[in-house]
Amino acid sequence: MADVNRNRGPAPGFDPRLFLRDEELDYGIALLLASERILMKQAGDLANAKAMPPLAARILITIRFQPGQSVSALRQQLDATVPTLARIIGDLDQRGLIDRRKSQSDGRQRALYLTHEGKQLTDPATIAMRDALRGAYRRAGANAVAGARAVLEALS
Repeated sequence: MADVNRNRGPAPGFDPRLFLRDEELDYGIALLLASERILMKQAGDLANAKAMPPLAARILITIRFQPGQSVSALRQQLDATVPTLARIIGDLDQRGLIDRRKSQSDGRQRALYLTHEGKQLTDPATIAMRDALRGAYRRAGANAVAGARAVLEALS
């Protein structure tokens, strides 16, 4: 059996020539963080325009791009405390911006979705984010898009 595994070869996608120095990895991390700041600036602009806490805008943007998340998954993703998240979600619900539905996988949990008003509110930020990413993809070129997506998917 050991001989079979030895003759199998490397895993698909493995390139033994691929090695990255710490400096290259650090530069990649810096680029990812800068990109996140640029995209999430739109959420900050949304918060300022609607007089809401920045975390509320991040919640709306996160739900916009990842609808159906549970409150606990959202809390973990945004690293928010339970009381803070509960207060902000309650406020967003009262404003009619989010809809809490029973989760299909676990009836005890609530899945979060944007209402029509929530989508309208986040439209300008969403468009700005799309425009920023579209411009970056165009500058990088068609061949880079698939690679960038593969790296980001592997990271997430």
